Amino acid sequence: MDSSAQNQADGPLRDHWDRLDAFLQTDPRDVGCDEVMEVLDVYAELAAAGSDPAARFPGVRAHLLACGPCAEDLEGLLAAIIEDTAAVKPQLS
Repeated sequence: MDSSAQNQADGPLRDHWDRLDAFLQTDPRDVGCDEVMEVLDVYAELAAAGSDPAARFPGVRAHLLACGPCAEDLEGLLAAIIEDTAAVKPQLS
């Protein structure tokens, strides 16, 4: 296969360049998935409490803006925290 055939929009070369472009546009503060997973529960608790977790964890915020799966994990944690908080409040009244 010649290089012009690989350079079509859906070809392997195009995918390679798209991935390289995404990598080069990564925020240098991005801490990566592993570090995000280590502090995501704290980040979610701060957000649920109305604090600004990005002020404490700017690298985590940078990563969450770029990584859909990690952002989805945060959404799930926030939903669980909010649901748990709502379930506890009637018992306190």
